[in-house]
Amino acid sequence: MLAAALAVTALGLAAGVLTASPAHATPPVGVTTKILGSGTILAGFTIHAGGINVASKDAAGLTVAHLTFAPGGTTGWHAHPGPALVIVTTGSVTKYSAQDSTAHTYTAGQAFVENGPTDENMIRNDGPVPAETIVTFITPPGAPIRDAAPPPGGNP
Repeated sequence: MLAAALAVTALGLAAGVLTASPAHATPPVGVTTKILGSGTILAGFTIHAGGINVASKDAAGLTVAHLTFAPGGTTGWHAHPGPALVIVTTGSVTKYSAQDSTAHTYTAGQAFVENGPTDENMIRNDGPVPAETIVTFITPPGAPIRDAAPPPGGNP
């Protein structure tokens, strides 16, 4: 199991916990994903640089993807088996949190973190033009980069 710890200053981190809901997960719509590369770090590692700490006791999978969101495009409600580091390169996307029903919009040049399995969320392009992100996923080796999550009550 991947044990990743991230301490990143100047980034708004949103964490979530599973909210009970009888609804089914929502699929992505209007989002194109292109995998740019993936690989496996074969042993645990620790990085301490400039106040940033990333560590894994075990092997870890890394996948880098380019996501394009059409206007109104959404990831659907989901979580990841490990952290995802997201850079918005064009347009803007809004991250809706399942835990506390908050919404945070990120524009080109900004970045945010999805904290893994307890951070159930939906990312949506609420703008009139396409939005693009580059995402680095850190997962247990062989794990999918995304897990579906049920939509919470009270969120879009």
